[in-house]
Amino acid sequence: MHPDVIVASSNPSLAILKPLSGRVPVVFVAVADPVGSGFVESLAHPGGNITGFTNFEPAMGGKWLEVLREAVPSMRRVLVLMHPETTAHQKFSRSIAAVAGSLPVEIVLAGVHDAAEIERAIGDFAASRNGGVIALPHPITEVHSNLIVQQATSHSLPTIFAFAAHASAGALITYGINGAAVLLQTTDYVDRILRGTKPADLPVQAPQTFELAVNLKTAKMLGLTISPALVARADIVIE
Repeated sequence: MHPDVIVASSNPSLAILKPLSGRVPVVFVAVADPVGSGFVESLAHPGGNITGFTNFEPAMGGKWLEVLREAVPSMRRVLVLMHPETTAHQKFSRSIAAVAGSLPVEIVLAGVHDAAEIERAIGDFAASRNGGVIALPHPITEVHSNLIVQQATSHSLPTIFAFAAHASAGALITYGINGAAVLLQTTDYVDRILRGTKPADLPVQAPQTFELAVNLKTAKMLGLTISPALVARADIVIE
């Protein structure tokens, strides 16, 4: 179709578009670790024909673990649902492991590609008590987010996701960027590219604000009491 510009969301879509884009500029959004993933040369000087907006740095992996543990102090084990072929997920998992040792929390990594693998991973993990689930952001965990919440809740496992929409769907807690707001940021870069600016001259931008959401209905269902301090810090509280 030879478009004037392409907007790509997520690491998998950008990985497919990168070799196909040719001379067509690509503005990405919700992409983790674009430098480590080989999409751009650097954040300040992306080079090539691709630029855009990142979502999470590798250190967010450890932050998700810290927030979930703060919400559930009794948690001693955590299942990390990840897409093992995604470079950013490998870095998230290393960050989680680094933080886990100081809590202490046992980490169980589960590479998932479909619903069957998700169900099997949660079912196997739930055989032992005092567990929790971190669903790393990826199209696989997005498409199957309701399944993850349902399976985890049925096994009395608290969950943390990266986007607030999942708290509304029943996850115990979420911590991350406002996806809609970040998507709207792309309009400025698209406009500038259509007016002649080269993508290589537009630095990759990192998110500036994060939001915390807590679902107290889910907490009650799981028999948990969330600390007043954590609830007070939350941007969204579902009661």
